[in-house]
Amino acid sequence: MNPAPLEQLGFGWRSHRAALGWLGLLYRRPHQLREALEEVPNLTALKAGAALWVHALPWCFLLAILGRLVLFGVLALPSQAGSRTGNDLLQWHLFQTAFGIAFGIAFGIADEIADEIALGIAGGIAGGIAFGISLLRAYYHLFHWAFVWPAVQGRWYGWHPVAWDNLCSLPFPRLDRLLLSYAEHDGEAGRAEIERLIATYPSQRPAALRARIALIARDAGRVADLTRLPFIVSQLPEGGKGFLAQTPRVRELVNEISRQQTLLNTLDRPVLREPHARLLHTEIENFRHTVSGMAEPLATGFRAAAFRWLETADRQLAEAVAITARQPTPQVFRAGDPVDQSKEAFVPRNGVFGELERQMTLATGCPALVLYGRRRVGKSTVLRNVAGFLPSSVRVVVVSMEDAKAFTSLDLLLALLADRIQSHLPEGRRLELVTKDLPCFRDFLGQVNGSLQDGNRRLLVALDEYEYVDQKIGEGVFSKDFLALLRESIQTHRQLTWLLAGSHEIGELSHAEWPSYLISARTVEVGLFSADETRLLLTDPLRYCPLWAKDDPKRPRFDPAFWGEGGIERIHREAGGWPHLVQLIAETTVDLLNDSEQRQADAQVLERALNKAIVSGDIVLRQLVQNECRLPDEWEYVSRFRNVESQPPPGDEAIHRSLRRRLLVAEEKGVWRLRVPLMQRWLRTRG
Repeated sequence: MNPAPLEQLGFGWRSHRAALGWLGLLYRRPHQLREALEEVPNLTALKAGAALWVHALPWCFLLAILGRLVLFGVLALPSQAGSRTGNDLLQWHLFQTAFGIAFGIAFGIADEIADEIALGIAGGIAGGIAFGISLLRAYYHLFHWAFVWPAVQGRWYGWHPVAWDNLCSLPFPRLDRLLLSYAEHDGEAGRAEIERLIATYPSQRPAALRARIALIARDAGRVADLTRLPFIVSQLPEGGKGFLAQTPRVRELVNEISRQQTLLNTLDRPVLREPHARLLHTEIENFRHTVSGMAEPLATGFRAAAFRWLETADRQLAEAVAITARQPTPQVFRAGDPVDQSKEAFVPRNGVFGELERQMTLATGCPALVLYGRRRVGKSTVLRNVAGFLPSSVRVVVVSMEDAKAFTSLDLLLALLADRIQSHLPEGRRLELVTKDLPCFRDFLGQVNGSLQDGNRRLLVALDEYEYVDQKIGEGVFSKDFLALLRESIQTHRQLTWLLAGSHEIGELSHAEWPSYLISARTVEVGLFSADETRLLLTDPLRYCPLWAKDDPKRPRFDPAFWGEGGIERIHREAGGWPHLVQLIAETTVDLLNDSEQRQADAQVLERALNKAIVSGDIVLRQLVQNECRLPDEWEYVSRFRNVESQPPPGDEAIHRSLRRRLLVAEEKGVWRLRVPLMQRWLRTRG
């Protein structure tokens, strides 16, 4: 029921019920009375305050008499009444009661008006009366236990003093359990009440924070998709003490669980899903043990959540094991994207990695590097995995010029480079990103070089597919000034090493004098697989995968006999050692064996695999054989290999250089043949 407006309050009996309503509001929510008084004129506020005082006085008088009778009559506490008896004693108690109430309330009002005159008459009146009648509410604790013992009664929460009284100064034991039960009974109202207490009720805030954490833990435990966990635990409150100081660590551990689940979701190879599922299970177990030693409510809430997550991890592990059991030959080969050594068949290009390491560890700093190799020989794979083969003091930044943020404009390229470089600087040495133009970017690189020098670190900045820079210069999107900046950086920033990776030699780029800008750069060539590299890839493809220990017998391996008699040599020969084509033939062979449930390859299976490979690899083969024929009559010369095994070298010197550069031909006894038999097979059927 809403009481009558303050301006209608009088001193008569008809206003008494409304006055009691306002006094009850003053008892429970004094700030609301203050706001109401501030909305009326000062004289009206004074009248309303006086009316409330008058209407409160009889009840205060009555309660005071009863209290004194209990204290001095029933409990027989000593008093200053002396030897008074009968009417004298009663008159003395009445006088003491009236004087105490009048003095307390009057002093309270006077004190509030004096101290809070800046808040106006309304604030003084409300504060004064509240001072006279508000206490710690300790008596509420007597019946609080009915809400929490022997069982928590969340559905009764609306009757609890905290729900309707804002002045309970003493914390209630187990209030967090009551709030949690209330939220389970009425989710929306319970969560809203918890937030209200956190925001407006300092004395009950710790209990509300505990209830909120317990709710978040319950929500996290009910999640079936573990990748959603970071969003849920991001709502955990933080603080400097107690359980609030431990919530960042909980978020960190949960984020790692989510990351492992995300990795597991991206794996489409059953042989890799099983070890990743085991890693996820271990990560959750470690989380459960770690959180058990934390303060409540983190320990209980998130330990229970971890048990629920383990059910999900167990199910995924069982599914991965079942799929692996149904697939007799693990499919680990992949022809397509740059190979990730943690997921797919990978063989280190020791010659390339070794040369990069030597250059990066030069005492005077490496000036610059050009990583050259034809298409699909593994340049991007080298860049993707090179960090694991360099000293820990070397950070690696890779920017692909095929990224729209890189080739759209020079400003966007500079911003992208600065952002990637910034993210790889040591903690505590981050710089302000100001890269609006080339001079600003030059200053930024100078600061980066100084920061790296102070930390005795080096940074490798790689531009993959750097031919796009030349193309954009030709289109007028980039300025040659960018190359001038690179040249200056190469010469002056010795802690920075620029690496330009591409499938074209410097002489093939036509829109700028690249040799003059990269005069001091060292070239590192990524060639075709050697026979030993092909054998290592086909027999121990996951040797460098961190999912298995070095000598783990469970790591998938392939006995040479798996590929049939002379099978490894034939695959290497048919692919010409071209890394992408070796992976393509191996992948196709394994798929055929699994489809036929045959345990190892033979000549017939390899023949079928080769015929299937030229279909599935049509786009790559077309690009390597046909689309890179840019010179007049170059394609005509190549296409004649459809009908002949060999032919005399071309008379045109430009075509002669182009085909040798593209690694398409090999010379035998003065004639040329296609280096890669798989390319000739494609040419005869699909070229």
